[in-house]
Amino acid sequence: MDVELEIAELPPGDRAGHEAYAALWNAVVPRYPITPGELERSRARRPDDLRLVGRIDWAVAGCAAAIRSDLPGRTYMGNVVLPEHRRRGLGRAFLERIVVSAREHGSDVLAAGVEEGDEAGEAFAARFGLREVLRELEISRRIGPDEPDAEVPEGVQLVELQTRTDLLRDTYALATETLPEMPMHAPLEMPSFERWVEEDATGPDVLPGGTLVALAEGRVIGFSGLVRRAADPHLAEHGLTFVAAGHRNRGVATALKQAQIAWASRNGYRELQTSTQDANAPMRAVNDKLGYEPLPAWIRFEAPLEEVEETIRHDAERRRPSGGGDAG
Repeated sequence: MDVELEIAELPPGDRAGHEAYAALWNAVVPRYPITPGELERSRARRPDDLRLVGRIDWAVAGCAAAIRSDLPGRTYMGNVVLPEHRRRGLGRAFLERIVVSAREHGSDVLAAGVEEGDEAGEAFAARFGLREVLRELEISRRIGPDEPDAEVPEGVQLVELQTRTDLLRDTYALATETLPEMPMHAPLEMPSFERWVEEDATGPDVLPGGTLVALAEGRVIGFSGLVRRAADPHLAEHGLTFVAAGHRNRGVATALKQAQIAWASRNGYRELQTSTQDANAPMRAVNDKLGYEPLPAWIRFEAPLEEVEETIRHDAERRRPSGGGDAG
């Protein structure tokens, strides 16, 4: 039976479209809810993002995104379809539009994330040639009403970054020095200073009381961010945590996260979530020590863009009705 597909690109100022997008995303990926406001702010920081909403026979059925990745040469694909509308061609139609956008980004690799246990998502990725390259270990920490204050190493001071904006440049410099050391499958490309400040340091989605720098003799030696999950006022997410090489293995990262846990407890939060790479043994040890518990992993899939394009062509040929003869 033929179906009518309609895909609309969301312009940045389309409030109703962003509300529909957020509702669709939250229905399919409830562990990572978003709000229309968060979506609009994200798009303002990344003006070449593509956001789509799709309909099947006039029913709103799914949404998709093509986002330039902070890993060089890559475009990240978001592609979700409501369960009752799957296997009707919308996910594939989204993919075709995403591939075009990826080419416009200048990318040569397409990336996607799938929650561990999402068999439909893994099958879709495999169908178009995407292969697993990394697992982000997702973890969670329940927050009690009386979490203890941090045990700060001698000679180290923790301060809220919002109260010391004069430290922003030094903190960004430390990020630029340390984050490329993360055990990723490709080198991390640092965002501009302005985007880093907006996303990780002082922007509207950052929780100022829980975003901290560690100082030794007045110099920035560590940082840990905390960002709000606007769709759930009792849940927050750790951003990146990093410590200068000469100050590691002294409890600085542990103290930063302990201080965030204590702040969250005092401010009505019930849960903190974060993720790290399987190969990042030092940060895994910190999280284990602080009582974080595992959630289903977030699996990253990738494939060269030209291979995805070739797979789409073969898939189209396979689905094209053959000519000649009578239909039985």
